[in-house]
Amino acid sequence: MPVDFIKKFIDLMAIHKMNTFHWHLTDDQGWRIEIKKYPALTQISSCRKETLIGHFFDKPEKYDGIRYCGFYTQAQIKDIVQYAAERYITIVPEIEMPGHSLAVLAAYPELSCTGGPFESRH
Repeated sequence: MPVDFIKKFIDLMAIHKMNTFHWHLTDDQGWRIEIKKYPALTQISSCRKETLIGHFFDKPEKYDGIRYCGFYTQAQIKDIVQYAAERYITIVPEIEMPGHSLAVLAAYPELSCTGGPFESRH
C-alpha cells in the first residue's frame, strides 16, 4: 500500500482509539522493507510476476498477468513510525524468518536447503 494509505489507516486507528499497528512487511509474495546490507531483497524479492485474482483455493487459479514490485525505503518506514507515534500508535513490524521466506530465497537461494531456483509467489 502507498505511504499515504498507511497514514490514512493510522489516522482511522487513532480515531477508534486503537493503539497497535501490526505491519506485515514480508511474505512469500514479496519483501517490503529496504535492508541496505542485502540489496537483492529490494531488487529481486520485492517483485512478483503477477497477482492471484480471487482465492488461492479457487480452481482453476486466475492471475492478472501484471508484474508487481514495491517496498518501503528506510526513510519511509521511519516517517511512518514517527507519524504513528505522534498519534500514540505503536507499530509492531512482522518480518518472518524462516517462515514465509520464498521471496528471500529468490534473491539468496544459497540460504535454502536445495539451492533453488526460486521466485516470489504470485
